Amino acid sequence: MNRTGHELSKRCENWLKNEVLPLWSTEGIDISTGAFIETLSYDGKALHVPRRALVQARQIYSFVTATKLNLFDPAKAKKIVVAATDYFIKHYQQDSGAVIHAIDVDGKPKNLDTDLYTQAFALFALACGYEISKDEKYQTHALKILDFLKKNRKAPLAGYTEIKNGQVMYQSNPHMHLFEAALLWLQLCPTSAAWRTLTDELFHLCRDYFFDPKAQALCEHYSEGWKPLTDANGAYVFEPGHHYEWAWLLGWYQDLTSVDCKSLRYSLYKTADKTGLTKENLAVDEVLSTYAIKKASSRFWPQCERIKAAVKLGVESTHNEQPYFARSADEALEALFGFFNLPVKGLWQDTRLEDGSFTKQDPKASSLYHIINAMYEYTLLRPKIKDDAV
Repeated sequence: MNRTGHELSKRCENWLKNEVLPLWSTEGIDISTGAFIETLSYDGKALHVPRRALVQARQIYSFVTATKLNLFDPAKAKKIVVAATDYFIKHYQQDSGAVIHAIDVDGKPKNLDTDLYTQAFALFALACGYEISKDEKYQTHALKILDFLKKNRKAPLAGYTEIKNGQVMYQSNPHMHLFEAALLWLQLCPTSAAWRTLTDELFHLCRDYFFDPKAQALCEHYSEGWKPLTDANGAYVFEPGHHYEWAWLLGWYQDLTSVDCKSLRYSLYKTADKTGLTKENLAVDEVLSTYAIKKASSRFWPQCERIKAAVKLGVESTHNEQPYFARSADEALEALFGFFNLPVKGLWQDTRLEDGSFTKQDPKASSLYHIINAMYEYTLLRPKIKDDAV
């Protein structure tokens, strides 16, 4: 690994250990309940707004991952995670097994939607709770969610329906996070038929219905039967960030199952890199299947997903290909650090506009999941990838 890679790894460690975790483990936790705060203000203080289930799930993951990076005390992390996971079950999961979208600060239901995106992250939260505690009750609750989905949300042909505000939709994104949760469960319980079946189902959904071999792209929105929703010109929307994320997840699936999906992963990655990057090496938010940029802003999270996919593909590539992925990972991480320039350390900005300015939005706890995941993958895999420098 070259000097840039070493410096970026150290920068990640310092930022997380000295700025992020001290802030979010204090101001970011409601000490009266053990639940995670939804949002901090730009001065680093908790904002008392409704708390989405996905925020609880993502912060549970963040503290588990902090222990893997040796940046947070394991005993303290376990206490935080177990308290948060138990709170999650008590206040978000219903008798049906489904998980509601959000609760108020006092723990009372706020948004009763049982959207697929939330179910995916609920499964993910329970897997993280199980990983750090090995308490079987978390898998019992996870299987209740899976049973709910199978009984109530199966879509025609394959996959599951998304429901928001009473409207039935067909989207690839919640399935991507469902895939992520299933992969973590399969990693933790490798002999489980339930989790292996789910991961296989979602892999085939991605390969056979989501991926468009003609455009080498993966659509976001569909009609019933998984037909891409297109504009008047016949073009559909894809997101480079999700291309990177799927590429990384499919690598994880390949590791766990030995199912070869490398060509699909490369195709998704290369399409995103070729069509979705600015001159400043920022991944943009949306591209059309004609490869025209639809939304030229750049949120922070696609940069995170580019980092993960680049290092994962990099360690598997030939020596001639490795420098390309090394540069991509370094570029993406350097771009990501551009979102952290705020007076209070340990916070972040969400969206960089085309003119270089940032939108004004209070930092959400949900962002840390993307960031710490990317930094974990980078520090773990980047040293194994060959660079141009000798």
